[in-house]
Amino acid sequence: MSRKIAIVGGGGLAKEIIEVIEMNGDEVYGIFAKSSSLSYKHFGYLDALLEHRDNFDGVILAIGAVNQEGISNRREIIEFLKKHSFNLISVISPLSTISSSANMGNGVYIGHSVIVSCDALIGDNVLINHNALIGHDVKIAENVSIAPQVFLGGGVDIKKDVMIGVGATLRQGITIGSNSIIGMRSIVIKNIKDGSVVLQQISKIYK
Repeated sequence: MSRKIAIVGGGGLAKEIIEVIEMNGDEVYGIFAKSSSLSYKHFGYLDALLEHRDNFDGVILAIGAVNQEGISNRREIIEFLKKHSFNLISVISPLSTISSSANMGNGVYIGHSVIVSCDALIGDNVLINHNALIGHDVKIAENVSIAPQVFLGGGVDIKKDVMIGVGATLRQGITIGSNSIIGMRSIVIKNIKDGSVVLQQISKIYK
């Protein structure tokens, strides 16, 4: 039986999630965002979500985070959804491979060609984008955004409200503290404390 899903967000990530929703045979009820350029019905923002809540089966948060302001914005929306007891629906690409022993929360998005290995634990409202590799026994807490081509070694422990950028690699067994940002292409080999920003050297233009 297909699900009717409300999308909170109107940008590129929402477009990717909608593609997976439709691949799975589910239906997009509409877009709830401050603005939207997508070709789906745009009803307004969070107040409109409350008004329409009886017309859909659940909600997925489709707003990404590229900095700590974005992480905080996602956290505020999550608290709103929890306060009003919305049903958080997970959307998982049929082109990904999820171990039968992995455990996932609610409101999770997993894009194309992701591998989630055995005994991984993924919390509520986690985003895992295309071609990411989640190793065995990895723990990912609530509201973590993982960009494409991220590699998490076995036993990595990621606390809540973290953003991991494109192509980052995390060594097995390390912990990433809450409210942290791991920049694109970073190679992380030791524990990171809460509220950290880790950046790989940025390319310079010489000419």
